[in-house]
Amino acid sequence: MRKMLILALIVLAGMVSAAISVGSYTVSPTTLKPGEEGSVTFTISNVLPSSSVTTVDPLEDVSVYFSGSEGVEFKAKSPFSVGTISSGGSALVSIPIKILPTAKGGVVTASFYISAKGETGLKTVNAIITVVNPPILTMGSDKQTILSTDTLNLTITNNGGDANRVILKLTDDSNFSFIGTTQVYVGDIEGSESAAVSAQIDSRNVDEGVSSIPFVLSYQEEGGSSVNETKKLAIAVKKEKADVVFTQDGPIVTSQDNFLLLKVKNTGRALEDFEVYVEDEEIKAKESKQIKLGDFAAGEEKEISVLVFVDAEPGVRSTELTLKWVEDDVEKEESTTVPIVVNSDADAAIFIDAKPTPIISGGEHTLAILVSNVGSYKIQNVEVSLEDNDAFEIFNAQRSQYIGGLESDDFSTVQYKVRLNAIEPSSHPVTVNVRYKDQSGVWVDKKNVIYLNIMSAEAAGAGGEGDNTFLFLLIIVVAAGGYWWYRKRKEKAKK
Repeated sequence: MRKMLILALIVLAGMVSAAISVGSYTVSPTTLKPGEEGSVTFTISNVLPSSSVTTVDPLEDVSVYFSGSEGVEFKAKSPFSVGTISSGGSALVSIPIKILPTAKGGVVTASFYISAKGETGLKTVNAIITVVNPPILTMGSDKQTILSTDTLNLTITNNGGDANRVILKLTDDSNFSFIGTTQVYVGDIEGSESAAVSAQIDSRNVDEGVSSIPFVLSYQEEGGSSVNETKKLAIAVKKEKADVVFTQDGPIVTSQDNFLLLKVKNTGRALEDFEVYVEDEEIKAKESKQIKLGDFAAGEEKEISVLVFVDAEPGVRSTELTLKWVEDDVEKEESTTVPIVVNSDADAAIFIDAKPTPIISGGEHTLAILVSNVGSYKIQNVEVSLEDNDAFEIFNAQRSQYIGGLESDDFSTVQYKVRLNAIEPSSHPVTVNVRYKDQSGVWVDKKNVIYLNIMSAEAAGAGGEGDNTFLFLLIIVVAAGGYWWYRKRKEKAKK
């Protein structure tokens, strides 16, 4: 009996009153949007105050009280009954909640109060719930096509939470830009509202065709968080073109200085401060490449004259020009090409030699006609003809002889067998025709009149063979000197 009493005293000595402890809470999901449901969960424990205490009184009639917080609806009835928690035990409490559709973004507090039978104080849990209500922004434009510089009237519609202090920008890597500013202030856009904003867009660095304008909407959402959101607006870019027509008004020749003459007619709208720039690499302006034409009325025609050096092959060349003008106080620019006909500098030098020499009235001789290409480019289909002359008869079967192609500085010779008529000694004209096709495909007909020195037989005999040789050498020297002088003059012209 005594032993049982001692055991009971030991048990009573180890027992103390119960103690309520509430653990940390969790909110699931961690963020909630208006209209979404979730839960707040925490643990209620009947804790042992120390390691020396082996047991405590049970917690009876444990209940959780709560009431509605702004923006939060509790889906359970208050109080929520937990029941009895035994010594050292715990109970997991999960209270379902719903974020009201009218809730603003940010944080709301849900308070829970825990009581138990015999406990004079209440344990409190203040659960912080993060509500997110991001704006849902869409963007539209009044235009599907813009010109190089144009104004877009944009509409920004918000189907979500409030967007405050909205600013419209463009991405840093965009080829589009605003005119006169780097950003456009829009202001606040509340949910289910729209805002209209005008933006002047410069698309001169954008290729013609369909592109996307990368707008950036910077704003503060409910709760104060800053957001940058990119919206790409598809748009067709159409480059304005100056409706002008260029017509070549004079020939230019390759490998030398020329005045490039053009007529320009404005077939479209009036243009202000119209300028033309010669940008071609092979038809180069020697002085200023800028030609100012000023204001250019619709239907007006103007003339351009610019000194150029032509370093292009003969033929039709697409010459590059840049056009600039002002429209609505904005400078416009366009690159265009104009077909320019470049003529060849092809030319043929003609020389005549005779055998035997001197040329004697009544004698028979062979006339050698030398044709040399003194131009910069090859000539083709070269044909030589010696016209009939009252001073001699031609024994060749035909008057025309074919040479073919001659490269630059190349030459070829054709021969005619003739018999001189009995004419008085004189310097007699002989007509030689040369026909060829130059590098540009143009046929050229050249007629040269060359004077032959005709002597009488008596004068020729008095001179002797030595004199004949001298005359022959003299003709060759004169011909070579003439050819050298012609080439030097041509090279000087190129410089």
